[in-house]
Amino acid sequence: MQDIRWSTFWFFFLEIFLYFLLAAIFNEKIAVIAILLAGGIYISSHLYWIYKLNKWIDSPNLTNLPNGTGVWINIFAKIYRSYREQKKSKTQLTTTLDHFIMAAEAMNDGIVAINESNEILWSNKKAQKMLSINPKKDNNQPINYIFRNTEFINYLEKENYTDSINIENSSNNQHLEIKVANFGSNQKLVTCRDTTEIKENEDIRKEFVSNFSHELKTPLTVISGFLETLEDRRTLDEDSIKIVSMMSRQAERMKKLIEDLLLLSNVESSASVNRSEKISTKELIKKLKIEVSLFDKKKHKISYIIDETINIYGSRNEIFSAYINLITNAIRYTNESEKITISWGKVNSDAVFEVTDSGIGISSKHLSRITERFYRVDEDRSRDSGGTGLGLSIIKNVMLKHQGEIKIMSEPNKGSSFKLVFPSERIYSK
Repeated sequence: MQDIRWSTFWFFFLEIFLYFLLAAIFNEKIAVIAILLAGGIYISSHLYWIYKLNKWIDSPNLTNLPNGTGVWINIFAKIYRSYREQKKSKTQLTTTLDHFIMAAEAMNDGIVAINESNEILWSNKKAQKMLSINPKKDNNQPINYIFRNTEFINYLEKENYTDSINIENSSNNQHLEIKVANFGSNQKLVTCRDTTEIKENEDIRKEFVSNFSHELKTPLTVISGFLETLEDRRTLDEDSIKIVSMMSRQAERMKKLIEDLLLLSNVESSASVNRSEKISTKELIKKLKIEVSLFDKKKHKISYIIDETINIYGSRNEIFSAYINLITNAIRYTNESEKITISWGKVNSDAVFEVTDSGIGISSKHLSRITERFYRVDEDRSRDSGGTGLGLSIIKNVMLKHQGEIKIMSEPNKGSSFKLVFPSERIYSK
C-alpha cells in the first residue's frame, strides 16, 4: 500500500513538473497533450496488469503468475507468497483431514457428526452400517428421519447427554450403545457401539445363574428340612445341637442368597413381566407394614408419611421387593432406639419413595459402588445382619426396568437417605 501511494505521488509530481517544463519551452497546449498522453499510458499500464491478474485468478497457478512492472512487481510477489503459504496450509489441512478420516474409519465404533438441526454432516462406514445411513442420499438429512428408533429420538430431543443409552436395532438384530456429545459451534457427535456380543454373553451368564440357583434350591430345601428334624430331636447332646443349629443358620442364609439371585436374574432378564399393572399405594403400604412388623425384631421407631392418592404403573412384585429391600436394609443398620422414616409422595413431577434412617451411615467412597452385586461396605457386619449383598443391586435393576433411578445420600454416623424416583409417566391418580 505504501508503494502504491509513493508511486502515485511521484507520477503526479512528474506530471506537474513536465507540464510546467513543456509549457515554458513550447506552449500550454503541447504541455496538456503531453501529460494526458503520459497519464493514458500510466492508466493503460495498470489496466493491463489488472486484466492479467483477473485472468490469473480464473485459473490460479504459481507457474503462470505474471511478473509485473513497477509497483506490480511487489503486488505479484506478495500474491505469490500468500498463495504459496495458503497452498501449503491447504495441503497440511487435507493431510490432517485424511488422517482423521482414516482413524475414524479404523475405529470399531460408529461416528456421526450432526448440526444443531440434527442433520447429518458426516459419518464413518461403521455408523453407516449400524444406522442404515446412505451418505450419498442421507447427508444433510435429519438423523431421526433415517434412524427411526423411538428411544434414540427421545434421547436426542431431550438434549441430556450425560449418560449413554442402550437400544435394540430391530432392522439388523443388533444391540447398540449410543452416546451423544456436543462439540464445535452447536454441533453434536453421535457415537454408537455394537454391544450384541456383550449382551449375548450377559444373557448366557444370567441364564447360568438362574439355572444354577434353581438346581441348588431343591437339594438345599431337603438339607434344611433334615436339619430342622435333627434340631427337634431331644436325643442330641448340647454340642450336637449347637452344630446343627449353626448348619441350619448357614443353610437359611444360602436359601436367602439363592432367592435373591433368582429375583435379580428374573428382573434383569424377564422381558415378559407386566410392568404396567396398576399398583394401589394403599394396598402396597398395608402389605409392607405387615412384612416389616414380622422382620423388625428390634421394634424400631418406624413412621410412615404416605400420600395414598399417588399411585403408579409397574410390576407389583418387583416394586414390593424393591421397597422391602430398602426398608430391611435400614432396619439392619439402625439401632433399636433410632428412628426410620418411610415416605411416599410427589416431588416436582416425579413420584418418590424414600427411606431415611439415623443409622451408621456410609462413607462417600462407597456410595458409587454399593449398588454393585455382592459389594459390602463392612463384610463382617453385613453377614452378621443377614444381608446377601444383592439387595441394592436388585433395587437398582427394578428401577431401571421402570425407567426410574435410585438416589443415595449418606454420612458416617449421621444416617442415610435412599430415594426411589419414578418418572411422571408412571404416575396415576384414582
